[in-house]
Amino acid sequence: MKDKSGDLQRLNHIIRCITDLEEILQGVDADSFYRNSEKKYAVERVLEIIGEAVNRISTETLEKSNLPIPWRDIVDFRNLITHEYFRVDYTMVYKIATGEIPKVKTAILYLIDEIKI
Repeated sequence: MKDKSGDLQRLNHIIRCITDLEEILQGVDADSFYRNSEKKYAVERVLEIIGEAVNRISTETLEKSNLPIPWRDIVDFRNLITHEYFRVDYTMVYKIATGEIPKVKTAILYLIDEIKI
């Protein structure tokens, strides 16, 4: 079993990544995103890091989430970005970054509070 201090470190790292993601996408609509390679690659990289961090958090910790987050899908998407980069769909990347990551942020903040208790 992975230790809780390591889980807490990774959860905090995910929050920092999400903050970076929010900054990267501030004021960026879908059209602007699709036309900006720097934004696309930056968001892709942040999602990759988040997926790797989720993969290293204990199942026990993730199961305490207050929301039904598809943790396995996050890891699987990270694997796709990393190993099958030629299949990356930037429509999906934008959708995940703007629609799903806010839910993940809520769940992660909840888990951080749970671990600190």
